[in-house]
Amino acid sequence: MLKSIDTKLSAVLVVAVFAVMMIFGPTSSNFQKAFAHYGVDIDQCKDDEDYYDDHENACDKNLQAHYGEDYNGDFGSKNINSNNNDDDDDDDGNRSNQGIGQSQSSRQNSQCVSGGDTNDSCNNLSFQNQENSGNNAAGQQGGGDDDDDDDDDGNRSNQGIGQSQSSRQNSQCVSGGDTNDSCNNLSFQNQENSGNNAAGQQGGGDDDDDGNRSNQGIGQSQSSRQNSQCVAGGSLGNSCNNLSFQNQENSGNNAAGQQGGGDDDDDGNGNRSNQGIGQNQDSKQNAQCVSGEDAIVSCDNVSFQNQVNSGNNALAQD
Repeated sequence: MLKSIDTKLSAVLVVAVFAVMMIFGPTSSNFQKAFAHYGVDIDQCKDDEDYYDDHENACDKNLQAHYGEDYNGDFGSKNINSNNNDDDDDDDGNRSNQGIGQSQSSRQNSQCVSGGDTNDSCNNLSFQNQENSGNNAAGQQGGGDDDDDDDDDGNRSNQGIGQSQSSRQNSQCVSGGDTNDSCNNLSFQNQENSGNNAAGQQGGGDDDDDGNRSNQGIGQSQSSRQNSQCVAGGSLGNSCNNLSFQNQENSGNNAAGQQGGGDDDDDGNGNRSNQGIGQNQDSKQNAQCVSGEDAIVSCDNVSFQNQVNSGNNALAQD
């Protein structure tokens, strides 16, 4: 349905920054800002309450995946700072942080005040389109298993493909006469991903270590908020309508293989893998009409939401 839209806005951000992140200490890396696990920005989830409210479900999944028990679901806990461990006796092994992120945000506000008629005015239109066919692939071997230290963290791989769209539209029309074809909000959002995540880890430390860790996510998130208000001394026609079209299609796969994660010591935690494919859509619409005469085809809220996923999760651990 949305593929026929002629106007397309496309933003592609490909980031691969090798830096310690999440549970290994606070960071200001560009990757963490662009890494859109579950389709959202982790920094905005933590620090921007409005952004969190717009993407609550996806943000909760994101923060839980990154911080585990340190995240308790309260907004204050989203400002989490983990402690760095700089002890010489610790070997952090291999670290891989890879992200493909697409983010679009639109804010539109219109207001019309007329002593006479208001026609074909104060309409907000937003067209957002994202398409990704890029893949993430990571291979790690021997993370901290050749060191005599007792505390090896082994291999760590964090991979994300995320698409995020947000649209907010507000319109208000006040006219002394008629209001026709005005103060309508239209939002079109489309996301398509065919990219894959693939990670292979081997020998993630053997002496009292945490073994292999793999976090992989493919996420799509869309949020639309529309508010319209019309006050007319005359008639209302085709005005103050809210229309939202949201479409998500994913055919990307998650595939992870882990071998030998801390298997030579009773205290080794072995292999750990967290894999998720998530699609999230949210639409909020409010319309109000006050007319001195007729109100025809006005103040209608229409929302179309569609999600299609054919992606697979595949995991092998030994």
